[in-house]
Amino acid sequence: MKYFTHVLLTLFFLLINTLTFADIWEDLQEHEFQENDVEEYVWKEGDSQMPDYPKNLDLVEVSGPAAYQNYQYLIDTKNLQLGTDGVVRYSLVIRSSSGADNVLYEGIRCNHKQIKTYAYGITDMNGRKKFVGRNAPNWKQVTSSGANGYGSIFIKNYFCSFNGKSLKRNEIIQNIKYGKGTVDGTYY
Repeated sequence: MKYFTHVLLTLFFLLINTLTFADIWEDLQEHEFQENDVEEYVWKEGDSQMPDYPKNLDLVEVSGPAAYQNYQYLIDTKNLQLGTDGVVRYSLVIRSSSGADNVLYEGIRCNHKQIKTYAYGITDMNGRKKFVGRNAPNWKQVTSSGANGYGSIFIKNYFCSFNGKSLKRNEIIQNIKYGKGTVDGTYY
């Protein structure tokens, strides 16, 4: 008897759900959609705070473009940020084989595969290292070749899921330190 009651209840709920879905579908078909029925989402970039200048203790080496093997690419894990706007912001040190450093503060938008350089690292007249912001930096499409080819590597291997979402900060740091997929493997 329990089995029969269970089957009847299941059929009853299926019938109600089918009727509800059919009613909704019929209402949707009768409605003439106007352009103003759907609000357009406009993304707004959040504010970004200039991070502290990277310290060697906080730098972790990551993969760079194959054509630039004479350079080390190092990310400052201490100051890596994931903004509420979905932008992954990080400090990057590109170190040449002679020991010269190019230091950048950048952001990556995973869903659009774009990169922006907010600031460059300099040494001032007093010998202090600091970031100097760029005037009106723009988002640029990431390419997989050239000196900025590291952007596509960062998107693919460290910062973003396969479906274009920014990973959580702890997942990004895990990827930087141990390789992609070490957190839970669900974003391949």
